[in-house]
Amino acid sequence: MASTFICTHCGKRTRKNVRIKKGQRFCGSRTCQLARKAIWDQKMNQTDKDYREARIQSKTDWREKPRGYTYQREYRENHADYVKDNRKKRLKKYHEKKLSGAKKNFVKTDALSSESLIPSGFYALFPYRSNASGKTPENFVKTDALIVQLTGLQQISAHLLSDSSIL
Repeated sequence: MASTFICTHCGKRTRKNVRIKKGQRFCGSRTCQLARKAIWDQKMNQTDKDYREARIQSKTDWREKPRGYTYQREYRENHADYVKDNRKKRLKKYHEKKLSGAKKNFVKTDALSSESLIPSGFYALFPYRSNASGKTPENFVKTDALIVQLTGLQQISAHLLSDSSIL
């Protein structure tokens, strides 16, 4: 049994969907699936009288049904006070936003800040080891991540001067 087939619509060789047991002729791309559904619909309209009548009735019902914008327009016409209050609130909110100087389209406000979390200076990077054996803790999920300890050079120099065994 072949595990690939050639799509009838786009002509590409594609891997079969294991959930389709026999006769897969269309790949899973959106355009090919729309083509498959259009062919099926056309066939059903030509061969099945009940299906054709149900489709005609469904389309007729849809055309006669009031649209959403009709409801909204009628609601606004019948509730003038609501419309007036809503416009005032929107204008107030707009002006408050404009006066506050809020940045437009700034999604993540805590991404960058003007104040530095680490004071400027010189630092040395050392591999982080939590225990005396020198191994990284086992509870770290990503073991290949670079985990470092920042130590200010002033602290290192003070430590080196106090430790006479290094000299």
